Amino acid sequence: MAGLLAGLPLDLLLSPWALALLGLAVGSFLNVVVHRLPLMLERQWWGDVAAQLADGDSFQRVFVAAAPGHLAQAGGALEQLLSALKPLTLSRPGSRCPSCGHSIRWFENLPVLSWLALKGRCSACGTRIARRYPLVEAATALLFGLVAWRVGPQPQALLWCGVVAVLLALALIDWDTTVLPDALTLPLLWAGLVAAA
Repeated sequence: MAGLLAGLPLDLLLSPWALALLGLAVGSFLNVVVHRLPLMLERQWWGDVAAQLADGDSFQRVFVAAAPGHLAQAGGALEQLLSALKPLTLSRPGSRCPSCGHSIRWFENLPVLSWLALKGRCSACGTRIARRYPLVEAATALLFGLVAWRVGPQPQALLWCGVVAVLLALALIDWDTTVLPDALTLPLLWAGLVAAA
């Protein structure tokens, strides 16, 4: 595959059409990021809460009193609940229908096309799949195509596409949760500072 791409001219690889196709794939991944990253953060926060509840010394320093036993018990119960959860990352577990748990196969996960072919429904249980998924994929493709059109067939177009992808993910996460994850904002901050230097 790399050999095939190496033989193509840069004008073709960084054309609006090529970057729009890349945008479809990136948009599919952005749907995963927008859904899972806030859940991953919430799990981390609940872990912090559990540790804080179990920390009697911290309670003593802040409240100048011995920590009630029920706080440590609640912290232990939270830790047990969190440890019983299956691991959640951006790559694992694989995509599943939230209604029936059907594992999404590769051909059911093709950006926009699969949603259209399945008529916006799960292939196993028939539950509606939100329109948001293909809209995010299509919007990312459109934005990547616009970046390529505006910047031209330059390597900088890929950097700008990355910035656009992060901004789109941040906007959607902010819309859903009013949270802007540091995992996305800090790299964007540093990229902006480096670009401005």
